[in-house]
Amino acid sequence: MKKRLLSLCLAFLFAITPASASFTDITDSKLSQTASVLDALGIMQGVGGNRFDPNSALTRAQFCKLAVTALGVSDVSAYGSYTIFPDVKSSHWAAQYINAAVRHPDLKEYSIIRGYADGTFGPDKTVNFGEVCTMLLRMLGYTETDIGPFWPADYIARAQSLGLTENVSVTNATAAVKRGDAATLLLNTLGTELKGDNSGMLLNKISSSTIENCILLATSETDSSLAPNEAIFYENGSLNESPRKTAGTLDKSLIGVYGTIVIGKEGDKVAVGVVPNNNKIETYTVTSAAADSISTSTQTLRPNRDTDLYVAREKKLDKFSNMWAGIQHGDTLTLYYDEYGALQLMAVLPSATSSSDTSFVYGLATSVNIPEEYQIIKNGAVIDRSRIKKYDVVTLDPANRQAVVSDAKISGCYTKGEPSFAYPQTVELFGGQSYSISDRAAASFEDIKLKDYITLLFSEAGDVIAAYPKNMVSADMQGIVTAVDGKKVTVVLTNGLTLHIQAEAENLDELMGRLVSVGQSSNGSAYLTKRALTGRVSGSWSLADGKIGNSVVSPKVRIYEEVAPGAPLSAIAQSDIDLASVPSSQIRYTVIDNAGTVTNIILGDVTGDSWIYGIGSGSSRGEDDNKEYYAGIKYWDGSKTVSEEYRVDALPGGLNGGAIGIPKGYKNGSSAVNHSFSTLPLKLVDTVSVSAFDGATGVRTRDGYYNLTDDIGVYVSDRREFISLQNAKANYTDFRLYANKNAEDGGKIRMIIAS
Repeated sequence: MKKRLLSLCLAFLFAITPASASFTDITDSKLSQTASVLDALGIMQGVGGNRFDPNSALTRAQFCKLAVTALGVSDVSAYGSYTIFPDVKSSHWAAQYINAAVRHPDLKEYSIIRGYADGTFGPDKTVNFGEVCTMLLRMLGYTETDIGPFWPADYIARAQSLGLTENVSVTNATAAVKRGDAATLLLNTLGTELKGDNSGMLLNKISSSTIENCILLATSETDSSLAPNEAIFYENGSLNESPRKTAGTLDKSLIGVYGTIVIGKEGDKVAVGVVPNNNKIETYTVTSAAADSISTSTQTLRPNRDTDLYVAREKKLDKFSNMWAGIQHGDTLTLYYDEYGALQLMAVLPSATSSSDTSFVYGLATSVNIPEEYQIIKNGAVIDRSRIKKYDVVTLDPANRQAVVSDAKISGCYTKGEPSFAYPQTVELFGGQSYSISDRAAASFEDIKLKDYITLLFSEAGDVIAAYPKNMVSADMQGIVTAVDGKKVTVVLTNGLTLHIQAEAENLDELMGRLVSVGQSSNGSAYLTKRALTGRVSGSWSLADGKIGNSVVSPKVRIYEEVAPGAPLSAIAQSDIDLASVPSSQIRYTVIDNAGTVTNIILGDVTGDSWIYGIGSGSSRGEDDNKEYYAGIKYWDGSKTVSEEYRVDALPGGLNGGAIGIPKGYKNGSSAVNHSFSTLPLKLVDTVSVSAFDGATGVRTRDGYYNLTDDIGVYVSDRREFISLQNAKANYTDFRLYANKNAEDGGKIRMIIAS
């Protein structure tokens, strides 16, 4: 057990979690979450009317009640029928708590709060900072012998050294303690160990048990499939198999909290709350995601492909390699680390408030007026309000004086609606793709029946706002296939939404990484049809100006590379492009929204990053009339040698042990034949010694300076395996350098062979 559950890290954690919806008079996010935690634990409630009254000073009687409750004593009914202090009659509202603090067998040894020398208690006197620090230390088991004779200075100093006063504004010993500061002091104390070896934390006093290192991911307020007394937690490296029972609905401000689940003392053993821990947490705003990286507003993250990723809108936890396509531009991505600093989980969690509360469908008689001073944002680009189209979804953001417009839609056959298809909480399209429906959105299903073809309209946050018959509103159902597992297919639509569906198609594996249209038959079966890359706006792409020709490119633009004709599309980030301008000849395909903004771009081989670089090999199997051909590649994945082979129609060139590139995304193994399979022969630039290298970032050659690709491996011919560059420099003298292009054209050293 750590000495402290809460630390300075708590302040950072609070800052990234949404404000509490419980108390309308708290604006500070740190205090909002503190109040929600204590309310959930039954220690400190609001004052009624969804108010917490954080600036009201506490009395000695009020703090006594908080202290008794925090020590796990909830039943004090036996202590309210007599008088101990003359100014606390049995009729006083706090008499049972004050008397229990003095005489309860589990409390009297603590001497939490004492009367004055004249025998009175002073229940209505304001409690000051020195008194609160004293009571908190007594709750932890400290006595005057442990602390020192000088009151209150010694007590305040010890409280500070234990971290009890972190994030508290009051410092003067005689200053009144307000409810907001009292809440913070109590939460800090709950996560502190009791005095004595192996005594546990004060938190254990109010629980039957605790579960450490858990993350609250969803409640019924964010996942309509959950009952009001259920929640989803990340526990022991996975989601709990069935929703964990909770004491009512945990407040949304607790979603994303990384800490200790508190199991109540009652017989039902439900989770009553979650108290934050001091493990490292990072938060980022996503600009784009790819199979090997996540671009954020501040940097590019390259998580291990096996890292767990939870995406709330898809209600799914899986490896990053399987879930990355579910990350959308503008998402808040939270990274959770264990106590040793290793990344444990990445999560895209729901916002504190549903956009369904502030969104509406544009162009209808019931539509809300957009204030004249509001800026209009659509797909990340500023547009004129005349470009908002009927059936766009508008979300008003008063804080930033913006109207955020979404044209994201999905069309399909309405296959399921629960509990009522005419007023559903959840609906399914494509025979299994599930969506949560708010009460407001449910009203739009009144005249819709099962098996109807409908279109769902989505807000920028990904919430369903309304449904319409497809003959009134339809969606362009085109997208990129990013995963194929049997008949289970993931398609990232060009409008940014993601489908996880069962699909029908001939040679489904061959659609991996391709642009497709998604359709659905009346029996609910989805089908995919490959689309040709025809159609684009004219002109070169100036990255500095954010335009292709005269067309504005969305800051949220999704970018892919098709490095060879017919090759799978590979997602990249704009930050991967080193060019100031991408020539028109390298722009294969574009998608524009209904305001004319470019939202998707498919390029040729611009970055060089959409290839697997390694040593090529080829083989054939079987007789002449039934021969199968396999292209193989051996490469470095950043930590080890990996060998893969791909079944092909015929063997391309370069598979004789040379340094080559193979486009990312082809189906490996023998389950599918990869048509139009291409290879890229690499250019031998030079043979150099160790002294030519500029660390691990570049190398000097006879043709000039070349950058090295990130985390490049070195192939050792006589061992037929890759090793790290650092290891190779320590053991070998000659290094043959291979590039994909000349340095002046953006080429890098992609392969090194050592001897």
